[in-house]
Amino acid sequence: MSRQIAGFELRLPDDWHEVPDGVPDVAGWARTTAEGLVEAAGADGLVAVQAADAADVLAEQLTEVAAVVQGTGIAALRTAVLVRHPERGVVDAMITLVAQQGLSAEEFAHQLAETVEAATEPEPVYAGQVTGSVDAGEVAGVHLVLGHEAQDDLGEGVALLEERVVLGVFPPETADMVEVTAIARSVGSFDDMPQAMIDVLAGLSIDSEPLS
Repeated sequence: MSRQIAGFELRLPDDWHEVPDGVPDVAGWARTTAEGLVEAAGADGLVAVQAADAADVLAEQLTEVAAVVQGTGIAALRTAVLVRHPERGVVDAMITLVAQQGLSAEEFAHQLAETVEAATEPEPVYAGQVTGSVDAGEVAGVHLVLGHEAQDDLGEGVALLEERVVLGVFPPETADMVEVTAIARSVGSFDDMPQAMIDVLAGLSIDSEPLS
């Protein structure tokens, strides 16, 4: 472990779009991006009013994502959103990446296990181990389905489910890692969410440098 992470880049697949950190006008960025995505989708079957409505809804969702990113206060956080069908005005998923210093695969697994065990709201309905490998390094983490307390108007005993994947990418010869968190819009957004996120990480490259 003679090296440390100096930086990383993620080459995004189609339909994934980077969310800038620190943008001074979040609403303006969201509006411009949403309109551009709807237009680029070639929404030939939509009348102008429908396209405008889709852009409005998509802009709201992009604004929410950007606000969450800025609310973390983590300057080095990288975020991207999956928008498969801009004309529907839907963000299908979001993913964040951040480098963590001095966190081994064993320590990361222990932290995840403790977090899952202690969680009560949202409550883990399912937790499964995820392992894999990409060019940037070994991948390990957890696939979660979380149950949120339902609002009263949904009826008694009805839970809102959230699907997410939390992964660590561990480049060779370093004591550091890149932590990856992906949240789907809904359960069923992916046929296999863990594999889909590993596929996204195929575009990850990590630069390292000798320990100072």
